Amino acid sequence: MNAKELSSILSLRKEKSKESDQLMHYGLFQEAVDVNVTMIDINHGDQKAYNRLGDALLKIGKSAEAHDAYQSSIFLEKTKKENTKIAVDSAMRSDWNKAIQINSDIIDRFPWDLEPYNRLGKALSEKGQNKKAIQAFRCALVISPNSPIAKKNMKRLEKTSGFKSSMTISATTPERSFIEETGRTGVTKLVNIPRSFNVTDLIAGHSVDLISVERGMRILDRKGVEIGSIEPKLALRLKKLAEGGNTYSANITSAGEDGVTVIIRETYRHPSQSNKSSFPAKSSVLVDVPMAALGYGLNDAGKLAHLKDWSDDDTESGDDEVFSPLIPKILSGESPLDGQGILD
Repeated sequence: MNAKELSSILSLRKEKSKESDQLMHYGLFQEAVDVNVTMIDINHGDQKAYNRLGDALLKIGKSAEAHDAYQSSIFLEKTKKENTKIAVDSAMRSDWNKAIQINSDIIDRFPWDLEPYNRLGKALSEKGQNKKAIQAFRCALVISPNSPIAKKNMKRLEKTSGFKSSMTISATTPERSFIEETGRTGVTKLVNIPRSFNVTDLIAGHSVDLISVERGMRILDRKGVEIGSIEPKLALRLKKLAEGGNTYSANITSAGEDGVTVIIRETYRHPSQSNKSSFPAKSSVLVDVPMAALGYGLNDAGKLAHLKDWSDDDTESGDDEVFSPLIPKILSGESPLDGQGILD
């Protein structure tokens, strides 16, 4: 799909949608049926055409056929949501080949949806296929000319050619182990996000910098711009561990109007801190966690057995066993630490 082809599809879809609405307005219901059947023949993923078809069929007394049309629309919506979850999960695991495949499939069926083009562009750029990535972002701009994600990536890719040789390695290896090494990883929502920062510029899977400051830890994007801060109690804990020799890496898991979430991984534990967990566990009871709390799906629910929410934590040290989070986010496979203090 290129920008010119997409523009033609969108124009035809808009024209036929308007024609169907006018036919319905004037009571020409059979003609409206014919228009929407034609649109569905052109693209089997046109949910709105199925809904309009159902409305027109009801008007001419064909309720059974109308029901089938509505069911087709519901099925398409369900399919799109399921594939979107797979696409996001693939990006989080840095499975760029899978991400390219699933986003391409979504585009084939729903070519008017914006986000699959941005995700496809991201996946293609991670594989070093910059020309195809630019084409994907151009399609995104056909749908939404002001898309900040598409604009930013277009500008970056057009200025650079073959820039992915080294960055691909650093951006692909960690994210997969974030999910696999649950004993040393945690997910938390950032606080104190600057009002001037545009969170829509962030893309799930991108690496970010975790910086220790006097009163905690901050997250910076690839350009060194501050995104936000780690929740105070967790920040104090990680800061002390980092000062003791531990190292950490972080990646974006989700970003939007409801905030920015990052996943942090302990990449090295200093021998002197071998018995100190970066992310203390809550309990040994498996909790049912909605995937939306993480920003992406996990394949192994068993890895969610130990959870703690660091986004709104007012417990004292030693309270981990009785803490009951509203939105569990921290993933850990280790036992709670005993004793008092942040690290002891």
